[in-house]
Amino acid sequence: MNIDDQIPPLHEYLDRLRRRLTPAESVPPPKTGAGRVAAVLAPLIVRNGAIEVLYTRRSDRIASHRGQVAFPGGGFDRRDKDLMATALRETHEEVGLEPAAISVLGSFPGRRTFATNIDVTPFVGVIYGMPALRADPREVADIFTVPLDALSDTRHRGEYRLNRDGAVSGYPAIFYGGQVIWGLTYHLTLTLLELFSSVRAENPRAH
Repeated sequence: MNIDDQIPPLHEYLDRLRRRLTPAESVPPPKTGAGRVAAVLAPLIVRNGAIEVLYTRRSDRIASHRGQVAFPGGGFDRRDKDLMATALRETHEEVGLEPAAISVLGSFPGRRTFATNIDVTPFVGVIYGMPALRADPREVADIFTVPLDALSDTRHRGEYRLNRDGAVSGYPAIFYGGQVIWGLTYHLTLTLLELFSSVRAENPRAH
């Protein structure tokens, strides 16, 4: 999405997005005994008049969701003040992005992972310019960004065929730059795109 083509200006555009999100500070920490809980950050990189979304590809050596594309994030730790603190801490650990460089806009409804039954809460954060990133090799195999326009473009949509012990299943996916976004991250990305569409719909001249 080229922000130069958007009316109103970027700061107002992102402020409208913020108003469609749940305030981050109102998302409570999980209750004791709530089961496995995690938080992720959907980082919006604003540079050269456009928005890109940052993703990671998980290491092939970790226990769960190995090799899959994900937003940076991880499990809630009781030392975390709340779930936003979890998302920021895990993002810093995984990709080296300093919390001070992130303007958190808010949260939107998450989902529970099918395979591991983890309740995941997403937060949206804005970063201006491309920050210096450092992947934790124990957890992250790759860090990459995808332009918002490409995520919305149906030409990058398809079906990901997963072979589990000879049983092949198909999942809707986004294909971009050799990466495959599917599963939980695909569904969170679609929700994020719907939020952006609702913001654009407020201003007919922005289409």
